[in-house]
Amino acid sequence: MGTNEKTTEDRSISRIGRLAWGTIVAAMLLRWLAQPPLAVWPLVFVAVVPLLMFAKAALLTRRHLLALFFVATAYWAGSLQGLRHANPLLYPCWVVLSAYLASYSVLFVILVRRSDRWRCPVWIAAPVLWVGLECLRNYFLTGISVLMLGHSLANVPELIQIADLAGTYAVSFMIVIVNAAVFQTITWNRQRTTPQQTDHQSAEHRQLIVAWVLAVTVVLSTIGYGRYRLNQPTRSSDTVIALIGRNEPIEYVQTKERELEIFQGYLQQSIRATQATEDAIDAIVWPESMMTGSLPWVIGDGNAEQARLHGVPMSEVTAWLQQQRQRYLFRAANVLRLLAEANGPTRSPPHLIGGNAVLDYSGTPRGYSGLVHLTPDAQVDQWYGKMHLVMFGEYIPLVKSIPWVREFVPPGMGIDRGDGPKVFRVNDLTLNANICIETAVERVSINHFRELRNQHQPLPDSIVTVTNDGWFDDSSVIEHHKRCAQLLAVACRRPILSSANNGPTVWIDSTGQVVEELPRGSEGHVLANPQIDDRTSLVVLIGDWPARICAGLAILAASWRRRESA
Repeated sequence: MGTNEKTTEDRSISRIGRLAWGTIVAAMLLRWLAQPPLAVWPLVFVAVVPLLMFAKAALLTRRHLLALFFVATAYWAGSLQGLRHANPLLYPCWVVLSAYLASYSVLFVILVRRSDRWRCPVWIAAPVLWVGLECLRNYFLTGISVLMLGHSLANVPELIQIADLAGTYAVSFMIVIVNAAVFQTITWNRQRTTPQQTDHQSAEHRQLIVAWVLAVTVVLSTIGYGRYRLNQPTRSSDTVIALIGRNEPIEYVQTKERELEIFQGYLQQSIRATQATEDAIDAIVWPESMMTGSLPWVIGDGNAEQARLHGVPMSEVTAWLQQQRQRYLFRAANVLRLLAEANGPTRSPPHLIGGNAVLDYSGTPRGYSGLVHLTPDAQVDQWYGKMHLVMFGEYIPLVKSIPWVREFVPPGMGIDRGDGPKVFRVNDLTLNANICIETAVERVSINHFRELRNQHQPLPDSIVTVTNDGWFDDSSVIEHHKRCAQLLAVACRRPILSSANNGPTVWIDSTGQVVEELPRGSEGHVLANPQIDDRTSLVVLIGDWPARICAGLAILAASWRRRESA
């Protein structure tokens, strides 16, 4: 080979490399721009196109895939950078999580490229594989639903109502179908410049027509369905709920004095909420852990074996536990008395629902991140224990199996999982309890509704969720959390009432739209009078089986090569 030929080949390879990098960066940049903080949502309809172009490129090497992996890791690290603020221990976890999530982009490209072997058109392969991979990441390693493609349309009401059919997956599916049609157009325009491949051009032209017919049909159907759902009536409720939000700095290890400071801050904020309106507030909601104030709610009467091991008479254990409960209820009565002083014409105490640590001494001692419901007569009606725990934030895998790992775990990082969904009643309104990440892992609340339905219990009228997003400073993670809640409201067809510390203190209606919101980083309250929506969504009836089928097809596609080689 001559020198000139080598130079031409080197230039060609260099050009392909530049194009690959450009495509990769465009894919991640478009996706980032479509989401908060900028939220230029129309870009999501072309955000997947660069990945499809990358997948269908003539030359695709391991180096190209490695480049995609690194750029995708940077995308996820930038999008979720707020996670690192909670504790220095979370910095490596943040990087590992970003790399893990980036692997789904690489897998998507590989599987789309592999679909050519089965002659599966891109307008079928791309949406099925994308939704399948979103479903897998929503289950694998406890799951994370944040930054699904469909969340970019959270503030476009007509386009997200299909979430009541199959969850946010349905919105993502629709978006990728449009991306596939745009990609098919680009492919067709390229093929027209090569007259030698007339048969191939004809096939591409047919694919182009089918892709656009499908895309236009799906989008118009989505808009039509959305408008129909948006125009359906709801019922009014007389119940008024105050969602309290503040911006309290948080540390993993809080002193007793700091816990009491936070408690006092939320009490004063709640009193100001009652003073700000002449009408009576029926319930006040405090964020996750803000109601503990160094005094957890204690249940159980102790364990005789534990008492014997520690050399303490069982009677003393029982008496101490009873005393702790009395102290808790005494404080609750005083708090409710203060809240009643300016609460409407009758000055009646409200219900108080707050994030509160719960300790169970029925057997082996257990601790929960709880949501406690105090009635106006200062009694604990019910409490809910958080069911979906945050990996590396509230528990570390294998920590109980490998004792020496415990030495590196900060205090407070190790709580137990709750035992099932709970419904609180405030006057004529019933509330399904959620805590923190449970609105950011979509299946959790949907499964709550499904479990209640299987128990032949009536579905709750609304979802009340409390969170402490003070860990994430003023990052876009807070906005991502809110968008998860917006799509969840549509999926369950229930309003969401969220009380947060430096997070989304917001009232969202059953169509996923924000009715009222406390500006991020501010302190105050939102008065919510949620409308009752009696509709039962399809996704509550059947679960996320459509997405699971897509996940099964993605797994089948990923394992196909191994079976071929075998």
